Amino acid sequence: MERIQYTGTNEDAVRRFCGDRILAPYFCMGFTMLTLVTDDGFVYVNEGDVIVREADGRFRVEPAGSGRKKG
Repeated sequence: MERIQYTGTNEDAVRRFCGDRILAPYFCMGFTMLTLVTDDGFVYVNEGDVIVREADGRFRVEPAGSGRKKG
């Protein structure tokens, strides 16, 4: 399993990590978010969220500060 946190300023690193599964960032009211294409559909990635790539290549998102898994 590999992980990367989206900080809002590291879009290039996130794109390298996720490849073509990242859609254009959205800028809204002082923050950004991305959309990640997963095997289960589209998942929003907010600043502070962690993107996880499992050993089998599947992606999921862990929301910032929740300690819970999502996506």
